[in-house]
Amino acid sequence: MSTQVPDGVRGVDVGDGGADRYYGETRPELRQLVPATARRILDVGCGAGALGAALKADLVDAEVIGIEAFPAAADMAEEVLDGVLRLDLQQLPELPYEHGHFDVMIFGDVLEHMHDPHGVLTALRPYLAPDGVIVCSIPNVGHWSVIGPLMLNDRWTYGDSGLLDRTHVHFFTLYEVDQMMAATGFEVVHLGATSNGEVAPFLAAIAGLVGRYGGDRAESLARMNAYQFLVTARPTG
Repeated sequence: MSTQVPDGVRGVDVGDGGADRYYGETRPELRQLVPATARRILDVGCGAGALGAALKADLVDAEVIGIEAFPAAADMAEEVLDGVLRLDLQQLPELPYEHGHFDVMIFGDVLEHMHDPHGVLTALRPYLAPDGVIVCSIPNVGHWSVIGPLMLNDRWTYGDSGLLDRTHVHFFTLYEVDQMMAATGFEVVHLGATSNGEVAPFLAAIAGLVGRYGGDRAESLARMNAYQFLVTARPTG
C-alpha cells in the first residue's frame, strides 16, 4: 500500500472540527466550505434539517432542499427547509429539477452508509451546475483509533457510533476518496480534516517506520490523525 499523496490531493490539513456529527448538528465545519454565492443547495441525507436551516441563516436568499428517507426526520426537516425529497439514496430516481439546478450539494457523513456511493454521486452529478461544487465529510478508516486496535490487539469492533458505526457499509482512506471522486467525474479542490482531539503515543513510531521505508512521515501522521476528511470537489468535463 502506497503512502504517497494521490494525484490531485496535496495532503491533509488537520483542523479542530469535532468527531461525530449527527442529524441535529449544524455542522460549522461543512458550512464554512459552502461558497457565499451559493443560492441553490441540496443537502443529501439532511436528517432533521439543522444544517440546512443554519445555511439559510448564513446565506442571503438561499434555497435549501433536502433528501431524507427517514419519515420522522423528514417531517422535521420540512418545517425548516424549502423542500424535502423523501427518497431512498440506494435507489435514486430522477429528481424533479432541471439538470444543473444546484450550486452546491452536501454529503455530510452519508457516502459511508451507501452500498454504492459511486452510484449516488453519479446519479446526482447531472443536477449540479457546471461551476458548482460538492462538499463532503467522509470518515477515515485509517485513523489511529481504528488501525491501532487492529494492529495491536486484532480488534475491529463495531459500535453504535464513530468510525466503526455498525451502519457503515463502505470504508474510505484518503486514496479511496480521491479515486471515487475521479471515477465519478469530480476533481478535489480542497481537502481538510477533523480531529477527535487525541493523539495516540504509538503514532510517532509508526510514522517513523513509514519514513524509514520511503514514505512521507509528516503526511502519514496527518492521515492517521484525520478523523473525517472534509472534501470540496467540482465536476470535470
